[in-house]
Amino acid sequence: MDYAELRREIDEMASSFLFLEKKEIEIPLAGQFLNQLEDVTKRAGTLGAEEVKRLAGALSQLLEKVILEGVDAEKGYGLFERGIVLLQAVADGYCNAGRYDGSIDGFMGELALGLGVPPEAEPVGAQTAAPAAEASPGAEAAGKDRVQDESLLKDFITEGLEYIGEIELNILNLEQEPDNKDYINAIFRPFHSVKGVASFLNLDGIRMLAHDLETLLDKARNEALAVTPELIDLILDGSDTLKAMIGRLRDDLEGREATELIDTSDIVRRIKLAEQGGDLPKEPKKLGTILVEEGVINEDELQEALERSQIPPPRKLGQTLISEGMASPKDVSRALRKQAQQVTDSNTIRVDIKKLDDLIDMVGELVITQSMIRQSAALQNLGDRKIVRDISQLESITSELQRSSTVLRMIPIKQTFQRMSRLVRDLSKNSGKLVNVLTVGEDTEIDRNMVDEIYNPLVHMIRNAVDHGMEMPEDRIKAGKPEKGTIKLKAFHRGGNIVIEISDDGRGLSREKIRQKAVKNGLIASSDTLTDQEVNRLILLPGFSTAEKITDVSGRGVGMDVVKSAVEKLRGKMDIQSTEGKGTTFVTGFPLTMAIIDGMIVKVGSERYILPTVAIRQLIRPERAAYNCIVGEAETIDVMGRLLPLVRLHKLFDIEPASRNPWEATLVVMEGEKRSKCLLVDEILGKEEVVIKNLGESLKRIKGVSGGAILGDGNVGLILDPEGLFEMAEAN
Repeated sequence: MDYAELRREIDEMASSFLFLEKKEIEIPLAGQFLNQLEDVTKRAGTLGAEEVKRLAGALSQLLEKVILEGVDAEKGYGLFERGIVLLQAVADGYCNAGRYDGSIDGFMGELALGLGVPPEAEPVGAQTAAPAAEASPGAEAAGKDRVQDESLLKDFITEGLEYIGEIELNILNLEQEPDNKDYINAIFRPFHSVKGVASFLNLDGIRMLAHDLETLLDKARNEALAVTPELIDLILDGSDTLKAMIGRLRDDLEGREATELIDTSDIVRRIKLAEQGGDLPKEPKKLGTILVEEGVINEDELQEALERSQIPPPRKLGQTLISEGMASPKDVSRALRKQAQQVTDSNTIRVDIKKLDDLIDMVGELVITQSMIRQSAALQNLGDRKIVRDISQLESITSELQRSSTVLRMIPIKQTFQRMSRLVRDLSKNSGKLVNVLTVGEDTEIDRNMVDEIYNPLVHMIRNAVDHGMEMPEDRIKAGKPEKGTIKLKAFHRGGNIVIEISDDGRGLSREKIRQKAVKNGLIASSDTLTDQEVNRLILLPGFSTAEKITDVSGRGVGMDVVKSAVEKLRGKMDIQSTEGKGTTFVTGFPLTMAIIDGMIVKVGSERYILPTVAIRQLIRPERAAYNCIVGEAETIDVMGRLLPLVRLHKLFDIEPASRNPWEATLVVMEGEKRSKCLLVDEILGKEEVVIKNLGESLKRIKGVSGGAILGDGNVGLILDPEGLFEMAEAN
């Protein structure tokens, strides 16, 4: 029997309790503990671990006494801690010997005497289930009169509405990625928390509905139910009902005019139907039904119009409604569009993302094979025009297939922007600042594999913008700005990249302060002449910050090196534009897909390498006078009046080159994050889109190399990493 899983659940609860910052259990955390105890009780009952079941039930009642009845909190805290330790010991007994040889009677007796907890207590959820079932079917059993402390109810209302907000945010993400278990869990947890706290407060209607929705999600999580658009609609309807029920509690608590009880019978019936039948079939709604739902006509008017439409000569329902003035052409047109949308939606299918990735990989292999055929010397020597035309046609088809398959994996950046908007709302609320979010280009598409990768860098920039970019309302007014600041999120395509801009109209970067800090830290000399852009980029160095006050959110510059590293990992580039007193804009550019790179193929000796074109500034064949050698070692090239270090690739990779003199070879001016260098190569072979191949675990950490690609002749070329090459050159 799986006692180890039981012990794991108890350990999770013990861990949560151990890391409490203060010795008190507030409502949200109490709800979490209650849910965990309920889960432990159910599993213990299934496994026959009777002592665990009794003890978990008693601890549930202890929590209720402490939270709702004001029992001595310190004493309750101590007893709860001892109870968890005892739970772990009992679970250990079952794990090791299938039984517990000790006794829990002493602790149970102490609970009964000291706090009035019954020795055979059941979890709160189990106790409230029976009375709730006897309530009038479909009616909301709010239970407000049973809550003694209004402050607890206020806390629940605030927390509950925030939980619903989390659900609404993640349900939209789930709709985009129905197989993503993380999104299902992110929706499951808020329902779980609402249910737990509602149990404490005897809000039976809310608890029951949250429990039903939680059960539905649990089945989806365990793949007993498919995540379909119909299921998404059902969960959204359920969260809307919960929001309305919590809103009614708030209205009653604030003394507003009482609203009617919220009928949950229909949503409960639909949930039960979904649980039993799996997928929910959904027939396109008829025109009349849509018009009734939108309040254009009522049921009686619909029936009368249907009857009159059958009178010869028969007419369509829409014609009857318009001709008799019961509905406007605009109303009917809108309803017809909605009806057509239902039919359109039924013509789409969901495809497992792994299958899609496999397809794109195979298309990449096809492109490589086609390139190998095109460059085959044997075929070229044949001189057959028909073969040349056929190969050209094959190249055209494979190129189009590659473009089409890449587009399949693209999704709008809208969901990422929505998450950023929620983050700004929370940060501004906590900091007391007024911040508005403006989004542009939400429909811009990005490779779904990049969505999670770009999330953390964007979060860092948003947190910095709110915490240290934005001023307090009174400071903005003094500066002649609107008291509410604006953070603008903008996305657009440029060339083969997606560009994401995050701009704020805050205080901007103080370049003088940045220079002073850089000089103080020994990063630059006081005599160094830097452009504004170079000064801005100093904040991307590790640990660099000009923040005078450390906050729990961020400091502008703190963590910006993390942002830079994340952007580089995605083969992206970052630019910072700022005007002091006006605001700052972070511009990040990423390749549209992680599967393909636009590269320049170069030759060094007998080897060929691929350089990302995004990092190439120019190609030059320098004059002999442009070459300088300092103390016999440090070599530089004069590029348009600027001395750039020379990096010899043949030295880094121990290859015999065709040319050692820079004026006889070709130099590639490569641009890194904070420096530029010239790479010495023998020859430029051409520009080509290549499919990136992973080098495997044993080779993935080689400095200066970011991957590999199969070239047209079937050989492998290494894709070079400019920053890694620069570090290798500086270390030699």
